[in-house]
Amino acid sequence: MRARSIEDLQKAIVFAREKNIPYFILGGGSNTLVPDEGFLGLVIKIEHTGLEVVDKDGYTQVIISAGEVWDEFVSKMVDFGFCGLENLSSVPGTVGGAIVQNIGAYGVEMGDCVAWVEVFNTETMTIEKFSQKECSFGYRESIFKKKNALVVVRVAFELTCSKSPRIEYEEVKSSLREKENFTPTLLDVRNAIISIRAAKLPAIHIGTAGSFFKNPIISDDRCYEIKKKFPDIKKYPLPENKTKLSAAWLIENVGGFKGIRRGDAGVYDKHALILVNYGNASAKDILSLASEMKDVIKRKTGIVLEEEVVMMQ
Repeated sequence: MRARSIEDLQKAIVFAREKNIPYFILGGGSNTLVPDEGFLGLVIKIEHTGLEVVDKDGYTQVIISAGEVWDEFVSKMVDFGFCGLENLSSVPGTVGGAIVQNIGAYGVEMGDCVAWVEVFNTETMTIEKFSQKECSFGYRESIFKKKNALVVVRVAFELTCSKSPRIEYEEVKSSLREKENFTPTLLDVRNAIISIRAAKLPAIHIGTAGSFFKNPIISDDRCYEIKKKFPDIKKYPLPENKTKLSAAWLIENVGGFKGIRRGDAGVYDKHALILVNYGNASAKDILSLASEMKDVIKRKTGIVLEEEVVMMQ
């Protein structure tokens, strides 16, 4: 069922309960794996749209509905000159899905720009508003991912025209090194990131659910021990004596899985985090390959890779 309003969403929940069937809330479906037997219940696709711009306390607050396409929204913000989201260009899916996953890329996490999130609580059948702090944003985490009863319906982002784009990631800096003393615009950064992502991601005719695994976060002490065995490991320092490791690096350099195929299930040859369906792979085939990858990485490093992809169930 397509929910183009909060009323549609409410009716769908009531219908599922009356029929005593499970339901699944779907955004764009870009980070979702569907079981081979399908989903034996009601899929509710969030499609309500709308955008409002409000000036508040020196910032621009942009209020947007959860059914809007994420990259179209980012494109509009860049056109408006609002800084903050351009590094998240070309991420597929909807605004609601982006909030649930707390998407991040090239030094930016979406949750950093959020002022508040409005949800429909399917337990109380009421609208509730969560502050940024109450959203409990973490690495590919949020309270909405942990509590399925909270369905995102609207989001307010705090953006500004006065900040410079963030280009500290080497890939982004390299892409923007066009001439001496070049000062990139928001559009320059957006175009660079679109180009970078296009070079890494499969063509549209190849099935994929996006990045399959999260980057593991471990203690600095444990990272020190792992680095003894793998000196070239790609890592990123975090606060509180934590380090984020590159799952793609581990999969490619420790596991040797980049470009490998198991029938029609495979690891994309241009990005080791991307599991792909080359034609007739089943969900079982994809999960079997993912399990093999996890086993090898755990055996060689002690690190347990955690899935980023959501299983429809």
